[in-house]
Amino acid sequence: MLEFFRRNRVLLASLGGLALAAVLVASTATGRGRGDRVGRLLLDVMAPFQRVGTLVSNGLGNLWRDAASIFRRRTELDALQSQVDRLRERTVHLDELEQENVRLRELLTFRERLVGEVVAAPIIGRDATGLARTLTIGRGERDGVVKGAAVLAPAGVVGQVFLVGAHAARVLLITDHNSGIDAVVQRTRARGIVEGTVNGDCGLKFVKRTEDLLAGDVVVTSGVDGIFPRGLPIGQIVAVDKRGQGLFQYATVRPFMDFDRLEEVIVSRGPVEAQLGETPMSAPPE
Repeated sequence: MLEFFRRNRVLLASLGGLALAAVLVASTATGRGRGDRVGRLLLDVMAPFQRVGTLVSNGLGNLWRDAASIFRRRTELDALQSQVDRLRERTVHLDELEQENVRLRELLTFRERLVGEVVAAPIIGRDATGLARTLTIGRGERDGVVKGAAVLAPAGVVGQVFLVGAHAARVLLITDHNSGIDAVVQRTRARGIVEGTVNGDCGLKFVKRTEDLLAGDVVVTSGVDGIFPRGLPIGQIVAVDKRGQGLFQYATVRPFMDFDRLEEVIVSRGPVEAQLGETPMSAPPE
């Protein structure tokens, strides 16, 4: 007998479940109100499970809605971030254009002060070795640039072309030790030669010892060298040295030009004169 139940336990369990279900259905169908004890018993038994099921179902529904909301907000945030990045890029571009416009307006105003044939040129390279102070400009022989041409900017003298290619040229800055410009002190008209120094400044030499030189004096081109127009600013005297017993005194000159920030220049293509205007002044020397 036990062997029979053991072998047919699945079938017997199924039949028992069906019988129980039939009884429950019959009881539910025939029971009325409070007299349905089996229904009430099942209701009390199943209620906790229904509550749990409802809570789980609601919780899963809320979780799904929250996940969907987070995904939508993340998508919106990514879209907003992309828009912010585009606006920031556009702002940077507009700021760069504005700065370029300011530089070009200054260059055009300076160009209008020059009488003669000139050409504007962008700075396309700088000396990376530190052995020489030079620039490379994006104009060459095909643009009418020749060796020895004067290179100028609104702040004053930049240097002189010393090597020319078809589409580019090298410029020797006034701060290079091989550079030399005939110059005068604006206040006293004392004459001298401005040369570059090893520390990036300039020196005014061959000035007679009897001349009056003071820190703060402005030094400009004399125009007698036939290269640079007369009266263009070079720099400001920051120190005067009268030591020794020679015929001359020496002055340290700080250039007005900030060569590291220079981006465009004017190059002469023949004799050039400057209509004299206000000479730029730097901060008082320390």
